Amino acid sequence: MAEYHHTEGICLRRIEFSNTSQVASFLTPDTGRLSVIAKGVTRAPKKGIRTGFDLLGRYELIYTTRRFGSLQNLTYRWLEEDFRGMRLALQRVLCGYYAAELALNFVAEGDPCPGLYKLMLGSLRSFAAGRKLGGTVLLMELGVLHEHGSLPRFDACAECGGALPSRGPVAFSPTGGGALCRRCEAALRADLGGRVTSVRPDVLKGLAALAATGGGAKEAPAPPPRKMLAMSGLLRVHMRSLLGKELRMWKYLQRQELSRSLRRLRRRRTACGTDSGSGAWSP
Repeated sequence: MAEYHHTEGICLRRIEFSNTSQVASFLTPDTGRLSVIAKGVTRAPKKGIRTGFDLLGRYELIYTTRRFGSLQNLTYRWLEEDFRGMRLALQRVLCGYYAAELALNFVAEGDPCPGLYKLMLGSLRSFAAGRKLGGTVLLMELGVLHEHGSLPRFDACAECGGALPSRGPVAFSPTGGGALCRRCEAALRADLGGRVTSVRPDVLKGLAALAATGGGAKEAPAPPPRKMLAMSGLLRVHMRSLLGKELRMWKYLQRQELSRSLRRLRRRRTACGTDSGSGAWSP
């Protein structure tokens, strides 16, 4: 007799399977990443109407395990929350898709992650409300690295545990586990090769403060936007080293940031009366 399991999950990915079915991946608190096949889920109840999973929707799920393979049989699903506010702005949607891509790449199947699930749920609600998009993305990046067990060391040397330089650039090595003091950098440079980047001490202090909150956005003040970009950029260098690839959403988020910067520049030029009206500064 089949054993039924009840949980809730956030839809991270959906793929069409045959004419009326879908294969979907969910982030769940008790089983980590859960992959299911939902037979007949897109069968139209009326002509011209198609149903299926809402990407990034929060669902109540009931499924049965299969004897072979990693796909489970979904027997019941009910949409509990659709985060509709994310559809009001492209930047919100991109942040939501990026959070889903992070979970797909760093969360294992069958590994409970109630803390990360709570962080993901809070992040999607913040995106839907349009609140603190950059800071919320940064906390998601820290959260998935912590859950993956690959969060780098920011507050001390990753090699010897000693104090980091308070002035000048600090060496950061993804393969070495984080920031390095001057002595360890010199000793390990030959082994690390070119896989070392330089970072400002204030960026490391900001990341250490956020990582110490364990994902509690209310316990740490939000860093200024320029520092936030540097902090997120450093984490992406680390993630690129771990995964051996770039995540697909990075280029879209960078494009949006560039567009915002160009719009601000255009407004400043217009306010100063220096805009020629040729459209050269328009994103």
